[in-house]
Amino acid sequence: MLVKDKNVLVLGMGVSGTAAAYLLKEKGARVLIGEMEESEEKRTKAREMAESGIKVILGPHPLGLLEGQELIVLSPGIPLDIPLLQKTRSLNIPIIGELELAFRFLKEESLVGITGTNGKTTTTFLTGKILEKAGKNVQIAGNVGIPLSKTVGQGAEIIVAEVSTFQLETIDKFSPFISCVLNITPDHLDRHLNFENYVHLKSRIFLNQTQDDFTILNKDDTVLYPLALKTKAEVIFISRKEELERGVFLKGNRIKRRFDREEKIISCGQITFAGSHNLENILSSVAIASLYGIEREVIKEALLEFEGLPHRTERVGEVGGVEFIDDSKATNEDAVRSCLESMRKKTILIMGGKDKGADFSSSKNLIRKKVKELILLGEAKKKIKDQLVGLSPVKEVEGMKEAVREAFKDAQKNDCVLLSPGCASFDQFKDYKERGEVFKREVRRLAVSYKL
Repeated sequence: MLVKDKNVLVLGMGVSGTAAAYLLKEKGARVLIGEMEESEEKRTKAREMAESGIKVILGPHPLGLLEGQELIVLSPGIPLDIPLLQKTRSLNIPIIGELELAFRFLKEESLVGITGTNGKTTTTFLTGKILEKAGKNVQIAGNVGIPLSKTVGQGAEIIVAEVSTFQLETIDKFSPFISCVLNITPDHLDRHLNFENYVHLKSRIFLNQTQDDFTILNKDDTVLYPLALKTKAEVIFISRKEELERGVFLKGNRIKRRFDREEKIISCGQITFAGSHNLENILSSVAIASLYGIEREVIKEALLEFEGLPHRTERVGEVGGVEFIDDSKATNEDAVRSCLESMRKKTILIMGGKDKGADFSSSKNLIRKKVKELILLGEAKKKIKDQLVGLSPVKEVEGMKEAVREAFKDAQKNDCVLLSPGCASFDQFKDYKERGEVFKREVRRLAVSYKL
C-alpha cells in the first residue's frame, strides 16, 4: 500500500488509532488525528505525538477535517454513520479501519483471525501458547490491546489476531490464512440493528479467503454451520456431539483430532481451565494448531499449562465458605448462560451495567434452575429485573461494594457469588477489566473484615 506523501486522517486516538498513526508516519504519510475527547490525558498524548510530526485535533469533528485528505483510517468502535463519514463517502475518499491498514503492510507472516461473540481472547491466547510451545515465532495481536499495526515489520512467523465485528465492518482486502468463527449470539444489537446483520458482519472474516486457506467452524452450532457455504476456504469443523471424518471432536471425555489419522490429544479432566463454556475454545485452538502441523504432545503440554485468563470465570477466593468468581468479561447474555452452565453450586448472581440491546429473558430457565438470588446494578438493572421477574429474589444496588456485601450477607456456606454482568461496563467503569478488579478488591476487603 502506497501512503508516502499522502494526507491521511486517523479518527480516534485510542490504542488502535495511535498505532495506525505511527505506522502511517513511518511509511511516509502526512498524518492528522481527530479525537473527540479533550481530557488532560489526551492533551498530553497529543503533545507527544506532535513531537513525532503527527498533528492532533481534539474535540468535535468539523467537516473541515476532510479538506485535502486522501485516506481515512478508523479506530474500531467509531460508528460508520457519523456526519463526517457520510461527507467522506460523498467525496469518494477511501475509508478503512486500523486492521485493514495493518494487513496491507504484512508480508510473509501467516495470519490467524479469530472472531465470535464469546471466547475470542481465550482462544487467541491459548492458540498463541500452543504455537509458541512448538517453537514458532508467534505474535498475539488485534482486539486484545495489541493493535495489528504494531506487528508490522516485527518478524513474526505467525500472527494470531482476535478480530471484532467493529473491525470487520471496515475491511476490504483483509484475509487470514486461517479464519475461525467460534460462535455468534446476539450482541451489540444497539449498533448492528439486528441479528442477521450481526451474523453477516462476523462472516466477513472469510470474505477474501481462497481455496488455499482454511475456515474453522463449530458443526454443532446451527448459526455457524450454514456459513460453511459462504467461504471459499477449506472448512475444518469442530464438534462436541459428532465424531468427525476430518476435524477435532469430543469422544466421551477425550479430545481427539482426525486428519491423516486419529489421535487422542487429552482427557478433559486433565485440563484445569476446562468447563462446558471453554470446550469449543479448546477444540478450535487444537484445530488451528493441527493445521500448522503441531505434534499432539506439544498441544497436550500447552493445555496442561494454560491457566485461563483474568476476569473469565476466574476464582477470586473464598470467604466464610462462600466462593467468589469473577466473570466480568461476560458482557452479553450468552456469556452469562455459558458460565452458569458450568456452576455446580447454588449461585448468587451479580448482573447489570450498560445495556447493549440484550434480551435477558432468554436465560430464564437457567436462572430459575441455578440462581438463588439476583443482585442487579448499573443502567440496565430495571430492564433485567423486568425481564427476569419472578425467577429468583432480586435486590437492586448502587455499586460493586454494596453488591458484594449484599451477596455475601444472603449467601450460605458452599454457595457461590458470581459476577457475570451480561452487560458492557461503561456506565460505571472504564472497561470490564476495571469492573473485575473492583469486584476482586471488594472481595479482599470483605475477607479482611470477616476475619476481624
